Amino acid sequence: VEGVGGGGGGCEGHCGEIRRALRSGGGAVDFGPLIASVSTFAKTANSSALQSMMIECDLKGFTPPQRAQPQGGKKPKKCTKARLIALNEALTAMERGFLSPAGLPGRKWFLHVLQAPALYMGYGADPYPGIAQAMRDGDWDLANRQVKVVADQLLVAESLLRSWNPKPPPPGPRGARGGA
Repeated sequence: VEGVGGGGGGCEGHCGEIRRALRSGGGAVDFGPLIASVSTFAKTANSSALQSMMIECDLKGFTPPQRAQPQGGKKPKKCTKARLIALNEALTAMERGFLSPAGLPGRKWFLHVLQAPALYMGYGADPYPGIAQAMRDGDWDLANRQVKVVADQLLVAESLLRSWNPKPPPPGPRGARGGA
């Protein structure tokens, strides 16, 4: 159970059911790919450039980590309209990166790999729903395949978030605004 559900393991306290299923035995699930993907995603999400811009753009509900504060007495760059648009587009694209085109096993209409209504809990949320349901069903092969699906989608989301560029390209030459 090492590395799952606490201390940077990927589900940060939201995967009690997964931890209970692992403790109760039954099968083996390799969470290595998921843990590696979460680490990669966290590195990008916690980058100082992204954190600084989120502070500067004063995103509501954002609590910056201590390391995001400007270092060396330098002021963070100003949140311009172009930077805010780039940041919002990257965050929107990142969220879409969590959608698996194949959907969840047995529920192809649910595409989000990080959370969805649980199969037998009404609309109660299920973190890592493909993994959790496969483990509840005792389908350890499917659980391992779902770990890979979630890990892959995390890397897709990470690359989309990384596409955010804190330095927008310089404006084009004068008069180059769409034609004549």
